[in-house]
Amino acid sequence: IVYDTCPQLVTKIKDFLQRDGMMKVTLSEGLGGVNASSLNSFLAGKGQDQCGNKVYPLAYVFFEKLRILEGKTKTSARLKNEVERPYGFSLKKERAGNKWFLIGSRFLS
Repeated sequence: IVYDTCPQLVTKIKDFLQRDGMMKVTLSEGLGGVNASSLNSFLAGKGQDQCGNKVYPLAYVFFEKLRILEGKTKTSARLKNEVERPYGFSLKKERAGNKWFLIGSRFLS
């Protein structure tokens, strides 16, 4: 379950990269060896458009572990997200094009 939005994680990543001696390659290794292209795509995304990127859940887990390790509390935004989205944010990108809806026993586009 991911309780941070993509933009919230992008901010955390950018702040983390400002730490002394931290580089994208080091962070990529810390995220399980994600490639630079995936990380760059995630950082360049707008809104939740990168929710299907494998960096999204990996970065969330990384920063949750870091938060706990550093003894920090959950942010007010995180607590709000937990209340508003008890099952977390989607990890699947919505496809463009037709959308299907189930009405009774029929699908409508």
